[in-house]
Amino acid sequence: MRITGEMGNLAAWEKRLFYMCSARPTLHPRALFSDVTSDYRSPAEPVPGDEVTIRLRTGRYNVDKAYLVVDNVEHVMTRVRSESMFDYYEAKINVGTDKIYYYFKVELGRTVCYYNQIGAIKDLNPYYNFQITPGFKTPEWAKGAVMYQIFVDRFYNGDKSNDVLDDEYNYIGEHVCQVKDWNKYPAQMGIREFYGGDLKGVLDKLDYLEGLGIEVIYFNPLFVSPSIISMIYRITIILTHILELLSMMRVKCLKKVTRIIPMLQDILTELQENQTLKPAMNFLQRLCRRFMQEA
Repeated sequence: MRITGEMGNLAAWEKRLFYMCSARPTLHPRALFSDVTSDYRSPAEPVPGDEVTIRLRTGRYNVDKAYLVVDNVEHVMTRVRSESMFDYYEAKINVGTDKIYYYFKVELGRTVCYYNQIGAIKDLNPYYNFQITPGFKTPEWAKGAVMYQIFVDRFYNGDKSNDVLDDEYNYIGEHVCQVKDWNKYPAQMGIREFYGGDLKGVLDKLDYLEGLGIEVIYFNPLFVSPSIISMIYRITIILTHILELLSMMRVKCLKKVTRIIPMLQDILTELQENQTLKPAMNFLQRLCRRFMQEA
């Protein structure tokens, strides 16, 4: 009551000054930004022994302190540049041969905020921290390339003879089914639904992809049968289609679709973890080497 009474005797400008001095500072998380390009990491792809400058953007005069946290060690960042709306902080670290992980921490009054590949967050998830792999180099053909991600089964059916049929096999306790209406909503457990898209469908649509300006096709993991024998057979068919696709690209002189990136890590992992499948693993590796030679 005493404060209220005394406030009533203040002039308007004194009330505004009192309010400004009493207000809690507000952190603007949307102003925070960093990435792995040369604008915010220099050099962007360092080699062992390099000194790396890492930068963070914040709102203008909006943080009290900024830290670069590398493998759980805090490095105080220095404000090096200011613009009309933003400040830029940086810190330097030296890299060795081991992969390192980093994120940012900013403080404003009692407010603490973290920043990693998710963006600005209150609770840190280390899985999304930035990382540096010394010596890693992005291929020149991939830099700035326009990529088109294809979920093959849902892209285009170019060969109906290889469609998965209703009840063809059992997966996680229930039978698989063939989807005939491509416009329907996916089922809650749509992992048992097969639409019929295949690599022949990708072949048929190369002109369409080229017309879009696509330079790289990025395949989702390619479906295989759950049985081991069928798995090896279908892997063989998959890689054969990939080789056919590469040959077709040469014949048609497609300059824009320059690389095919098959996502077979899940298959390779399964074969590597099961010691009884070593013969199949060796067979697959020979096919992959042939694929790489053709690519």
